[in-house]
Amino acid sequence: MTIRAYISDKLKAFGVSEAQLVDMSLSSGLDLEADVLEQDPTVVGVALTNTLEELILAPKMTSVNESGFSISWDFANASQYYLWLCRKWGLTPKAEVLEALGLSVISDKTSKW
Repeated sequence: MTIRAYISDKLKAFGVSEAQLVDMSLSSGLDLEADVLEQDPTVVGVALTNTLEELILAPKMTSVNESGFSISWDFANASQYYLWLCRKWGLTPKAEVLEALGLSVISDKTSKW
């Protein structure tokens, strides 16, 4: 399985686009066509987390209603998934992503005393 297919499948529920995968690839230098099992799991995990950050911050439709047909998406669990990925891969959650998710940002300022 390629890294492209892995990340697309993992984030299918959040609507990851090809353009977002290309952006992630360009910023991280990760080859999307490489086999996921031949890569360092941490590198792939960080790329997955970075892609999810962009999905959280990107504008998105939450519902569509046409001629009596309605579909809606719930992005509430994105915050738990994002925080879990950050803990799993040893990343510090970005303040702007936490803010977009409506989560509190607590900063340790004890070293400033």
